Amino acid sequence: MTDAPDPFDAPAQSAAHLDTVEHAAATPDQEQPWGDLGLKAGEYQRIRDILGRRPTNAELAMYSVMWSEHCSYKSSKVHLRQFGEKTTPEMKERLMVGIGENAGVVDIGDGWAVTFKVESHNHPSYVEPYQGAATGVGGIVRDILAMGARPVAVMDELRFGDIDHPDTGRVVHGVVSGVGATATRSVCPTWAAARASTRATRATPSSTRCAWAR
Repeated sequence: MTDAPDPFDAPAQSAAHLDTVEHAAATPDQEQPWGDLGLKAGEYQRIRDILGRRPTNAELAMYSVMWSEHCSYKSSKVHLRQFGEKTTPEMKERLMVGIGENAGVVDIGDGWAVTFKVESHNHPSYVEPYQGAATGVGGIVRDILAMGARPVAVMDELRFGDIDHPDTGRVVHGVVSGVGATATRSVCPTWAAARASTRATRATPSSTRCAWAR
């Protein structure tokens, strides 16, 4: 009887097949699955320009994640930028923490501050409805806690596409279940909730969390 091979005890010669930086520099024409990872041709070329070579397999995977819709907001940041551009000095008068942090914090007087977070988990919920919506809610509660505040209430606004569209039926039940399950486990009362369907909107769960902080 022989022992099963240890998967971590790889032969020494396997190191020659690792896609190291040196190997990537020496094999510039090696094909890579950038399209399968959600990158566009221009984005892949941009990565090569930044590195001065083709990326290693590990680098390509990391770029694909960090440049994804979910992490980089590449299709919506042109609109999100308006929040910074249109903020007036009067709006900032009581603003303690603004854009760029985990959540916004506003001074409401008497030594109290209120922390708000709004987030749309459109893309993750389209890919995997239940988990995408659930992590949207959980991430917002996490961000409130990260600011040193205590979550006290939940508001859920759900926006879906045309109710007759087959893809709406694919995502709606998972999104509603994911939001409901995670909101319930967060032990935060739901102060308000709404759902709407329009032809101009795809599945877009958007959750709001607020908390009071001393």
